[in-house]
Amino acid sequence: MQNNIFPPNIDPHLFSILAVTIGYACVGDYNVNEQNSLGNWFILLGQYLLTHAAQQQLIESRIEKNNININSGKSKAGNGPFIDGDRSNQTHRDEIDFLLDAVSKIQRELRSMQK
Repeated sequence: MQNNIFPPNIDPHLFSILAVTIGYACVGDYNVNEQNSLGNWFILLGQYLLTHAAQQQLIESRIEKNNININSGKSKAGNGPFIDGDRSNQTHRDEIDFLLDAVSKIQRELRSMQK
C-alpha cells in the first residue's frame, strides 16, 4: 500500500484557493508572453492528466463490466442493464403501489394515535 498520498486529502475549497494563490503569485513575476506560455503549459499538463485518467477509468470499467451506455439502441429497446428478468425498472408499478399503500396505512395509523 502506498503511504505517500498526493495530492493530500484537503478541503476542496482550500485546494482551489491554493491554485488561485499560486496563479496570482506567478502573474506578478512574469510578463504577458511568459504568463501565456506558462498558462498554456499548465493547461496541457491538466489535459494530459485528465486524458490519462479517463482512459484508465474506461479500461477499469470494462474489466469490471460496469461500462453502461444508456443511450444505446439495445438499452432503448428494453434490453439494457436495468432489466429485472423480462421487466424493466419502469414496469414495477405493482411494487410501487404496494409501498404507497403501506405508507398511507402507516400515516393513517399515526394520525389515529395522535388523537
